[in-house]
Amino acid sequence: MKVIAKGWWRRLLLTGIYALGVFGILASGGSGSSGDRDFICRLIVQAIAPALDGSFDVWVGVLSQTEDGNFDSVVRLNADGSEQLSFDIGPGGSASAVRTIAIAADGSNDVYVGGDFSKGILRLNANGTLDPGFAVGTGFNGRVATIVPLANGDVYVGGFFDDYDGTLVSGLVRLDSNGMLLFSTAGAGVSNVESIALARDGTDDIYSGGLAPPGVGRWSDTLVAQTANFTPAPYSVFSLATVPLVPLEIYVGGNFVPGNIVRLNSFNGNTDGGFIVLAGFDADVLSLELADAGDIAGDIYAGGAFKEYQGTSANGIVRLEVNGDRDFGFDVGSGFTDPDDPASLSKVATLAQAVDGSFEVYVGGGFSTYDGVDSNGIARLNVDGSLDTGFAVQISVDGETCSNDTI
Repeated sequence: MKVIAKGWWRRLLLTGIYALGVFGILASGGSGSSGDRDFICRLIVQAIAPALDGSFDVWVGVLSQTEDGNFDSVVRLNADGSEQLSFDIGPGGSASAVRTIAIAADGSNDVYVGGDFSKGILRLNANGTLDPGFAVGTGFNGRVATIVPLANGDVYVGGFFDDYDGTLVSGLVRLDSNGMLLFSTAGAGVSNVESIALARDGTDDIYSGGLAPPGVGRWSDTLVAQTANFTPAPYSVFSLATVPLVPLEIYVGGNFVPGNIVRLNSFNGNTDGGFIVLAGFDADVLSLELADAGDIAGDIYAGGAFKEYQGTSANGIVRLEVNGDRDFGFDVGSGFTDPDDPASLSKVATLAQAVDGSFEVYVGGGFSTYDGVDSNGIARLNVDGSLDTGFAVQISVDGETCSNDTI
């Protein structure tokens, strides 16, 4: 992984080199090979889930954009970032094709995948093969945006759909481990669900958040509405994170006033006045991940399309303390950026804390650098915010290798 000055000129140069190479091949009548050109590959990652089998591997959903086309896949990476296996998600070529990955909570180590592909959901075995035991029929007729597995093998599924295998549903459903529909919010008016989080209070209750009323809803294990008093305007909730410690609070991120982030009391749904964000973030909060590392326990990571938090530079990611103050012990430098389009906002789409005891955090999105270092769509950050350079991504795409600096 190299630290280099990188901008629009670099991609233009690489494109020019590629064009000249093609011209030379055509002029000579040769067919060329992968060694005859510089390979350009942009990775966009919107889903990350660390494996729970003690391997310290990590699953990612990735769109690989190359000069030869776009490729959607689910990849299992080794702890060092090298590819272990890959599952082709099929035609699509869309950054929304894989929107969520969740590891089964029943000890099977199966992997649930949801997104904008045919049927909207599938389940993989730990070895990356499709699990036919999860029979969804025609599946969902729209995007699956979020999946939360339960310890008994059931899964909650939320998204932008109103039909599951020919049955009328409404944005939030519960399936058993075989893919059978148990119940849904049909008739409750729930739609466009972006995030689901377990209540973590000993029940199987969940919270849902999305782009339509209710802004945040609590549902029992039969999807009967419970209290949830937070209704932002507009209804743009993108991420939820529940705290498993008393007082069992809920973090909510999205695009709303004030500040695009809030913390709620789980008992009554009221805003927690002890979490003070003032001006907060200047743009969307797309992902939230609880921090759990010694002296930072109770803090939370926030990722998204923002450039600032409370008026200070924070391109794409910050760590906040329990009172809403920014934790400057997590130093992001210039953060996540795309030097080829410096006027655009950073785009951090997903966060996941490592489960290997390091308390590091995985970050995925549409960025190309982190603090000036090549980080092609995915990075792993140390607890102090520095880049973990031991995580060197290598993903095979169309006979080539996409890495941290192939963009």
